[in-house]
Amino acid sequence: MASADFFTRLVALNAVGPNNLRPPSSEGNGGVSMVYECPRCYATHDFESSAVECCPPSQKWRCDSCQEVHYDEDEAENCCPELVSPAITYQPMQCPICMREADSFEVAADCCLHTHPTMTALGRWRVAELVESGTPWAEAIAQNINH
Repeated sequence: MASADFFTRLVALNAVGPNNLRPPSSEGNGGVSMVYECPRCYATHDFESSAVECCPPSQKWRCDSCQEVHYDEDEAENCCPELVSPAITYQPMQCPICMREADSFEVAADCCLHTHPTMTALGRWRVAELVESGTPWAEAIAQNINH
């Protein structure tokens, strides 16, 4: 059985890892960035010079949250409106241990944390509630490690 410290270290490591969903960008023009798409190969490039080297570019807009490319700026800005709220820190709806996506924060908290040696079902429920309100996974788990 894994120790409580194992879970704490693993969640902290996963929080900074490349497997997390991207939070909305606080820079730029509302969470979108302009990209150039090659009309022949459909590859997107961040810089016009890179696109010109590949194929003649056409200007499009990419949502910084989900990386979907749109034909106009307004469409890209409205792509992920649920992630743009600046008052709440975005936390991924995925298990903090195995990084599997979930349908809710409760399901994400139950996924692997049910094996935590000192956390009960009530503790997992509290973790899910805190994470849903914007608390980072590692902090929410630390607050409920013995509940």
